[in-house]
Amino acid sequence: MEQNTPKFRLRLNLFDGIVLAAALIAAAVLGWMILNPTPTKEDNVTKGSVQYTVRLSCVPEGFNRFVQVGDKVTDNIKNRPMGEIISMEVEPGHVSVNNMEARRQVLAEAEGYEDVLITIQASCGINPYGVTVEEEDYPIRVGEMAYLRGDGYMGSGMVEAIEIIETFEEESK
Repeated sequence: MEQNTPKFRLRLNLFDGIVLAAALIAAAVLGWMILNPTPTKEDNVTKGSVQYTVRLSCVPEGFNRFVQVGDKVTDNIKNRPMGEIISMEVEPGHVSVNNMEARRQVLAEAEGYEDVLITIQASCGINPYGVTVEEEDYPIRVGEMAYLRGDGYMGSGMVEAIEIIETFEEESK
């Protein structure tokens, strides 16, 4: 006579299916995190030195006498160091006005105002996402605003140019 052993059959109800699916998803996420660790702040960063230019637009005439070469500037919002001023230029202040005859916007000179171009040098970190200056990783990008504070003055302006002066290769460990 044959032995009557039932064949194994997996019966799952809805709750068991949900628990099993959650366990499989958790195992897949854990495996992904182990095989692909998240990048740290120090990954792919090259140290170097950078010079960047900030245009402080339409400041009152005479503002430039407060800005001195050699001043240390900081970020006015988060109080992070941004570097040291190495040069300064003064240009007449310009504002954008509507030219109704030509139907376009043009730059016109603003009386009583000046534009101050400040060139700042700082140590930097260069990573795949951009350039950060000084130790506290202040990000700078061309076309974005920079909020500066120095001894006796503060201002905001666009970053107009970034030039990487040199890079420092790290020694192999």
